[in-house]
Amino acid sequence: MIDNLADGLLVVDLNGKIARVNPALFALFGIEETDLTGRDCQVVFNRKIVELVEETRRNLKKVFVAEIELSSGCTGKAVATAIVKDADSTNKQNGKERCIGSVLLIRDITSEKEVDQMKTDFISTVSHELRTPLTSVLGFAKIIKKKLEEVVFPVIPTDDKKVQRNVRQIADNLDIIVSEGGRLTDLINDVLDIAKMEAGKIEWKMAPLQINEVIDRAIAATSALFHQKNLELIRDIESEVPEIIGDRDRLIQVVINLISNSVKFTDTGSITCKVKTNETQIHISIIDTGIGIAEADLDKVFEKFKQVGDTLTDKPKGTGLGLPICKQIVEHHGGKIWVESTLGTGSKFSFTLPIMIACDLKPKTFDVDTLVKQLREHVVMKSANSKTTKKTILVVDDDANIRQLLRQQLESEGYNILEAKDGIEAIAFVKKSAPDLIILDVMMPEMSGFDVAAVLKNDPKTMNIPIIILSIVEDRERGYRLGIERYLMKPIETDTLLHEIGTLTTQANSSKKVLVVDEDVSTVKTLAEVLQAKGYSVVEAIDAQELREKAMSVQPYMIIANANFWERSEVIKTLRFEKGLENVFFILLADRKDDDRSEALTTQNEILLPGAFIKNEKLV
Repeated sequence: MIDNLADGLLVVDLNGKIARVNPALFALFGIEETDLTGRDCQVVFNRKIVELVEETRRNLKKVFVAEIELSSGCTGKAVATAIVKDADSTNKQNGKERCIGSVLLIRDITSEKEVDQMKTDFISTVSHELRTPLTSVLGFAKIIKKKLEEVVFPVIPTDDKKVQRNVRQIADNLDIIVSEGGRLTDLINDVLDIAKMEAGKIEWKMAPLQINEVIDRAIAATSALFHQKNLELIRDIESEVPEIIGDRDRLIQVVINLISNSVKFTDTGSITCKVKTNETQIHISIIDTGIGIAEADLDKVFEKFKQVGDTLTDKPKGTGLGLPICKQIVEHHGGKIWVESTLGTGSKFSFTLPIMIACDLKPKTFDVDTLVKQLREHVVMKSANSKTTKKTILVVDDDANIRQLLRQQLESEGYNILEAKDGIEAIAFVKKSAPDLIILDVMMPEMSGFDVAAVLKNDPKTMNIPIIILSIVEDRERGYRLGIERYLMKPIETDTLLHEIGTLTTQANSSKKVLVVDEDVSTVKTLAEVLQAKGYSVVEAIDAQELREKAMSVQPYMIIANANFWERSEVIKTLRFEKGLENVFFILLADRKDDDRSEALTTQNEILLPGAFIKNEKLV
């Protein structure tokens, strides 16, 4: 019977020696030997197999599953568990079961993986293509809603009940369109997230963080769900939880997904958010009193496109990607995620994150939030005195509906709008009459948006025109390398777009030139990278001589310097007397929060930012 199994079978004794194999196992691993009995498991098989065997010995009642490498580049799935024997009178071992070995069943899943990848690629492609029409649908729906509420509804007679009923119905219908459009956007984002994670294209923003803040943010984002179903929220969080290193936004996404999932399948009772710690890990659990999960389905919940409980016709459906995304994020952070559940009683989703106690992980940094706020405040102050003119924006997109949508949104805010249907036409427009700002799509025929940006940012006559890329393609790193100022995704968040346009059109070209000086090269590089990523033209200097030379040649609007360097250097104090630098603005960065050297500043063009720490992902 065992010899006829299509899957490979491996039995290992307590000493790590091979006790039994079947013919299928030889084929899976390309083993030419005919007898492996008595051979050392770790000599014959790869490290992953050995680790599975060791895991089974540490936990006798658990089944372990892992992907492993087979011969010829194939992928296998191994299921492992301990072989146990009841304690007898001669060997009681404190009355507990004793392990006598391990058994592994191994299957070739290469074809399944290929089909799964094809499915992911297909859905990813379709999702990308859905973004553009979804942008138009949502955008125009919001415009209609705004105009009806601000212009049409106020002048409709209020004494006709039938008219008022129709007005309310129209308003409700538009709310549904916007709401469901938002839900569709979330589903598309899930599909694209899992595709990017599997391709290794996620931009992780690892930084020190408090898990309490992650829990608070997730609860705030899901509070409406609790109110809708009248569920009780229970917080069970230890008072002192250590700091960890992680991607704040991604971890918030994990907790939101777990809470949302629990609420979805809980009609009465409570949801508990529990956090506890030990010496090496933080343990987070989301516990519900919902319908629970059948034991046979527990291993499926973290698989892509699996909908556990599909037979429950009255339950809402999703993409089946929320929990697999959680798994990818947690494992990237070096943690584990699992579920415990009893059908009809409730579920407990748990994950761990390692505690990383190492000061060396925290580079010398400054508070970029505050720094950029100061930069922009003084940029605005400088430009506020100039005559306000109606700004011209060039919209470049091969989709006429998107151009029309942006025209309506931006003209209502007082901007002049020009349109170009492709990159060649856009460059011709810019060469003829430079706009104040360019909104640029990426996927266009003949010439991509990246190519357009490269041409404009390498021409001295056009390099200072701010560019906002607005696209279905997420490749921020490439865009920022080309020198673009902002990278936003479709569907368009109108408020975000208008905020960025307002910021960029307020900044004068000279206002974007910043000189960073510090004797610590790593600090200079860090500040330069985060400021460049947000559209500032950064020049670097590491000593007084280089500072003077570059300040004279570049003539920046602002100089960012270490406060200790400023205190020691006479050069930096005399720069403002040089021609062209009379109004240069200084931001001085202190190393301590209690730095009180602000009294030593000599002019209103100097500001001291005491003791802050950079949060790269929070740059605004």
